[in-house]
Amino acid sequence: MEHFIINSSVCLFVLWLAYKLLLENTSWHVFKRWFLIGSLIISLCIPFIVVETIVVPIEQTPFAAYELALEETIIEETAFEVNWWYVTLGIYIIGFVVMLWRFGKNLNSFRIQQEDEISSYKTYQLILRNQITIPHSFLKRIFVSKKDHGTNKIPAVVLEHEKAHLDQKHTLDILFIESLIVLFWFNPILYIIRYSMKLNHEFLADRVVLNQGITTTEYQQLLLDHATTSYEQSMANTFTFPIIKKRFHIMKTHTSNTSLVLRSLALIPILALLVISCGKEETEFIEIEETVIEEQQNNRKIIAVDPSDPEGNITINGEPHFYKIKGEKIEIYDQNGILQDFESQGYEVVKADEIIEVVEVLENLTPEDITTYNQLAKKHEQYMKLKDQLIVWENETAHMQTVFNSMNEEQRAANEPWPFTGTHYGVEYKPGQIPPPPPPAIIKVVTFEEIEQYNSWAKQINDTNNEAKKTGSNEYAIVKAKDVNTFKSIYDNMTKAQKSNAQPWPNLPPPPPPAAPTANSGYIKVDGNIYHYTLKENDNNFYDRKGNIIDVYGKTVEYVKKEDLPPPPPPADPLDYINDKGDKMNYYIDDVKVNAAKAKAFIKKNGKKGIEIGPVDGVYSLKMYTSSDDKRVYIDQNPDNIYGPTRLDRDLKC
Repeated sequence: MEHFIINSSVCLFVLWLAYKLLLENTSWHVFKRWFLIGSLIISLCIPFIVVETIVVPIEQTPFAAYELALEETIIEETAFEVNWWYVTLGIYIIGFVVMLWRFGKNLNSFRIQQEDEISSYKTYQLILRNQITIPHSFLKRIFVSKKDHGTNKIPAVVLEHEKAHLDQKHTLDILFIESLIVLFWFNPILYIIRYSMKLNHEFLADRVVLNQGITTTEYQQLLLDHATTSYEQSMANTFTFPIIKKRFHIMKTHTSNTSLVLRSLALIPILALLVISCGKEETEFIEIEETVIEEQQNNRKIIAVDPSDPEGNITINGEPHFYKIKGEKIEIYDQNGILQDFESQGYEVVKADEIIEVVEVLENLTPEDITTYNQLAKKHEQYMKLKDQLIVWENETAHMQTVFNSMNEEQRAANEPWPFTGTHYGVEYKPGQIPPPPPPAIIKVVTFEEIEQYNSWAKQINDTNNEAKKTGSNEYAIVKAKDVNTFKSIYDNMTKAQKSNAQPWPNLPPPPPPAAPTANSGYIKVDGNIYHYTLKENDNNFYDRKGNIIDVYGKTVEYVKKEDLPPPPPPADPLDYINDKGDKMNYYIDDVKVNAAKAKAFIKKNGKKGIEIGPVDGVYSLKMYTSSDDKRVYIDQNPDNIYGPTRLDRDLKC
């Protein structure tokens, strides 16, 4: 909108200035009329004319396995701020309403009122009014004073002047410019154009009257006689329009046709300049590969980087790098900031002069390839329905895309559809298109101060622990869990060179248990969370059911007896699974696949025995049986439950 308002205003002002300098004082009143109308139309159109298309290359990130999941957006509350966009919109609406009311009020003034008398003048209505003193016209009506008309104080020349306005339909011009003023009331140039337009209307009407035989002197004297009044109607053409001297001068002016042609030709470069300077620029985004490595006929290996970006990330042979363009020289660094010499390895590092698009296809497509594609397409579709998110596997998805690009239209129609087709999370994907990977993770740069803090912390711990080990005492360094997390993050983000010059990560001994364990396994409560632990020989760590070390650093730890464990959660209801998952799960009755509605009806009829949930061909499924004599029946409500699975049938041991 800003582009349109600014550029249209510039166009309109330049065209009005050209009119003022080249045309206003000429006698080509008809040409001037259409020039002013055309200036308004051209100024509204030029901002939408596309004069330049800017091509912006977009780099593609390397292909990797990833998952795109919906995340909850957290919006922080901020202090009150003035939204100037709404303030501007409110001001515009107020001005628009005021100008629209003014426009309607002016239109209403031209309606025939009850006290008006209706007469006629040739083919037009003559409206006689008590309060009107100055003759004026609008559409097909001429308005005059009843008193002046009754005493024959209105000369016929005045009525002929108003008739000329109606014959040439000047009212349509005024309605057009008034409508634009309602919409763009804030633009002062429109008011200037309206004044020039109405003045030119007077020039046209004056010429018609003078062509009827009245002398210029008599007509000018008549204008002076009616120039003492102050009536003004913005939407009407009046006989006593201001600037009488200007009208007197134009009456005596005659411009040659040669001058008209020359001045018209001068307008052509002005219009061309306006189109170029005020036209619309379009930006076209074209994807390019960050790095293109290809074998040419002479077996040269080329690394091409994007010349439009002096610095950027690239991937070479599966490893991330970044490059810097310094004049004609291109430097490539690895993750640790070490300059790489690919030229000695037979590569030629150059700037990409063109966009290279590589589509991999199979030369000989076999039925086995199509079978593999169908299996992969089904797998992607099922997993995306189950997890309600886009899922891409590095090798499998790439192979599926290659086979799909190798098939013709008939083969694509006869086999599984492309799983990513459609709109996912507001992004529309076309057949054969793979969702782009997420942006690369931001690498945290470790500062010198952070390294110094880590070295001081690690050295103190290492010195204390080494002294305790040397003397055989148990006075090891006391470590806070908060410090461990902070300095571990600093250590992990160091480069190889920084780690080689820093203190090694300290050997943190596990904290002593609250009391000697009475058995090799049991239950402990860590900061309110209960875990089933297992001890290993010559190892002080606590291990959970999955073999992971339970983090007890700096936390409150206590043993819990089995009889003191809180009761397990209630058993899961299979109907809840169906209501929650719907068609995102597979359902089987006696190994026959059914839909969610039939599964729900079966459970309601036969009860909740003979039901199990688990993967079937890699897809999370609910299986039901008409006979449950030899079936183990359970549903794990929480797979990570520290106590074990929650079962529907608690008397059945699994």
